[in-house]
Amino acid sequence: MDTVIETKQYNRKTIVVCIGIASFLHLLIYQLLTHAKLGSSAECFALAQVFVVLLVSPYLAASSMSKSAASAQHLALTPISSGKSLLIQLAISQISLLCWVFLSTILAVFVTDVSIGKALQMLAVLVFYSFSTGAVGMWGARLFKDVIFGAELAYGLSGILIGSVFLLTPFGRYINNIQPIIQPVLHLNPLIAVCNIFDGLDIFRNPLLYHKTPITDYDFSYPPWYLNAFWQFTIGGCCFLWTWYMIKSNKYTSIQ
Repeated sequence: MDTVIETKQYNRKTIVVCIGIASFLHLLIYQLLTHAKLGSSAECFALAQVFVVLLVSPYLAASSMSKSAASAQHLALTPISSGKSLLIQLAISQISLLCWVFLSTILAVFVTDVSIGKALQMLAVLVFYSFSTGAVGMWGARLFKDVIFGAELAYGLSGILIGSVFLLTPFGRYINNIQPIIQPVLHLNPLIAVCNIFDGLDIFRNPLLYHKTPITDYDFSYPPWYLNAFWQFTIGGCCFLWTWYMIKSNKYTSIQ
């Protein structure tokens, strides 16, 4: 008998609800970013897309883990197939969000001045982020045996990676030169991919953020967007493998 995973049924109503919620969050975040004047309309649109993926993806993936608890014993008995089944489960959990990603990216081409090339790059980044942060959400749900705590763990990790550039200020009080730390911090920050795709976006020299972080006092460059995607994918891959290990070990069998 093939491995069976109980996953959320992604019917039309589910996709519509997810698209509606994601669109509302995107509009809200977009308005906040434009009000703060963090970039052009296209740049704020893209930044808002990243925030929506980081918020929605972990919860969808973590929620899917609660549906698979009943099959945990069977998965533990078939460790080879369990990895493939877990990957399919992750992919299914992201279907509705990916639908929104595609639709919102197409919308960006028509309502902003973003080029098709930049839109395709953003699409690749968002797809990578969807699966990587989703994997973190799955790991958190399996670790804490709770959907909400699992999603919050992913939010906390994303918050640390995004906020690490601002945490350099207290570090600067204890070390003489933070130059070697800047580039690794930028590589791990999921928002920096947008800065590289939109060449004119120098977010840390924006008046709102200029004095909030010390990196503007040093020479730095924004890493290529695919490196940001690679590091996010690496983090997600490690969390996915850890989740797979816990399922094989049958350490956690009930998720609320």
